[in-house]
Amino acid sequence: MTAGSPLTPSDDSFRKGLDALERRQYQQAISLIQEAIDLERQDASSKNPRMRYLSYLGLALTLAQERSEEGLKLCEQAMKRDFFDADLFCNLGIVYLRNRQKAPAFDAFRKGLALKPRHARIREELERHERREHPFFRALPRGHFLNRMAGQVRFRLRLLLQRFHRAPVTSD
Repeated sequence: MTAGSPLTPSDDSFRKGLDALERRQYQQAISLIQEAIDLERQDASSKNPRMRYLSYLGLALTLAQERSEEGLKLCEQAMKRDFFDADLFCNLGIVYLRNRQKAPAFDAFRKGLALKPRHARIREELERHERREHPFFRALPRGHFLNRMAGQVRFRLRLLLQRFHRAPVTSD
């Protein structure tokens, strides 16, 4: 699709699906992106749907919290076939995070950043999820019992302090 060329029916459905995804209307996004894939398959010049369509369908399925395993498979399939698109790595990373798989998610995000270093959504996701503190006892491994316990105590104390500071001040 070049600038100035008219949108194909599949492109139009896909764009509408992305808009629905942005508005968090996941069921509508799933329907529209699936429609774009179906239209793409009906096109005689195209045997397979674009990997971008599959990736966003996988993301929408996962965000709708319906079929996250299927969503993960679609995102992985799309990324394996079109591994030069940072958006596909971003979608895969988000799906991994939704499936509580942090290590592969960060791996996907880093690969996406290698392709497009200023990718805003990947940077936003990394910022949101990479906020780990240093281990309490730096000489011990992060997973050591003392570090885990001290980290939990530190976290709870911060929550209490935040509540204390937010409490309304009454004057007598």
